[in-house]
Amino acid sequence: MKKVLIVGAGVSGMSISYYLRNKFKITVLEKNDYLGGHAHTHKIIENNNTQYFDSGFIVFNDINYPNFLKLLIDNKVKYEKSNMSFSVYNKNLNYEWSGKNIKTLLDLRNLFTIRYWKIIYGIFKFSYIINRKNKFNYQIKISEFLSKNNFNNEFINLYFYPMCSSIWSSNIKDIKNYQTQFILNFFENHGLANILKKRPQWMTVSNGSANYVKNISKTVGIDNYVTNSEVVSIDQKHKKVRCQNNMEYSYDLLILCNHTNQINKILQNKTVNQKKLLDMVDYTRNKVIVHHDDKIMPRKKSNWCSWNFYYDSENLILTYWMNLLQNLKIEKNIFVTLNTENIDKQKIIKTIYYDHPVFKYNKDYVKKQNDITSGENNIFFAGAWLGYGFHEDGVNSAINILKKIL
Repeated sequence: MKKVLIVGAGVSGMSISYYLRNKFKITVLEKNDYLGGHAHTHKIIENNNTQYFDSGFIVFNDINYPNFLKLLIDNKVKYEKSNMSFSVYNKNLNYEWSGKNIKTLLDLRNLFTIRYWKIIYGIFKFSYIINRKNKFNYQIKISEFLSKNNFNNEFINLYFYPMCSSIWSSNIKDIKNYQTQFILNFFENHGLANILKKRPQWMTVSNGSANYVKNISKTVGIDNYVTNSEVVSIDQKHKKVRCQNNMEYSYDLLILCNHTNQINKILQNKTVNQKKLLDMVDYTRNKVIVHHDDKIMPRKKSNWCSWNFYYDSENLILTYWMNLLQNLKIEKNIFVTLNTENIDKQKIIKTIYYDHPVFKYNKDYVKKQNDITSGENNIFFAGAWLGYGFHEDGVNSAINILKKIL
């Protein structure tokens, strides 16, 4: 039986190990002390009541995540409905709006402001233009697209950029350089381009995403996974992988499910195609704080949403309200906030760092290069970075490898 070595136990590594479990001898190397990557679950106890919440991967839906959903069902993973809503609070403008429900959307304080109606007008205009695809150039940056189509600043700064920053966990400066086609395809596929279109039902894994990781690892066999094993070098010529603990592993097939910046550092003697592929997607590091401090939430509690964008600089300050997102049955509020120092240190539960992809090219272009590259020297690439950066993309990248090696 051929030996398959998988580097990275995020969603892509977990998926490919599950799909190949009966076909190859599998070893999965993971640098962290836990499996799952961004599937990272924590517990909180309040009055002997234990609740679980996530700080990385949190939600998926019933339309855009078919292969991930099948993976959950096949592994008997329970999930439940989530609430997806979005608010923006601009401290400099002393302005906030919330899409939590019809009542907050039609807040009288906003209804009689020009700023509010400019946002609404921009949303309708954006929907109209997207649905006339042949009327614009896909091969330009999104900032150029917005400028060429004369979108107003209120729509851009109080809706569009905060929304995109929240979706991709990227700062606004990076979002401005995203390819138009990449963003518009995502909005269209997720029902965000047509305000009259039925939106998908969002879900969350019951008791935390670590449950799907646990069930998959149990199916595959927990002995096939090795944690605390960060890969520091890959010798393509001799098919050897060395870890920071000086352990060495040989392989027949190597599947790299870690990030492009990590692979670039450890993969020796890269081919021309490998280098081209790995340079297509960058990564940015986000500081994630789990805490109880509500001062960067909207001023009115009725405006609190699942995603809350606090806007006072070019940096993304996004806060997830976990009580609403994951149906937590506790009195204390749990927040997960990205990229800010403005949190009361006495209210911080935990600080974590996650890396998120920054997309410079349309995903179809990256996928095409991956199709050309994967298999060279028996090395294959998988990861959410080969799509839009989400769990479904990670699963799809694993399925794509199956087609090549089975």
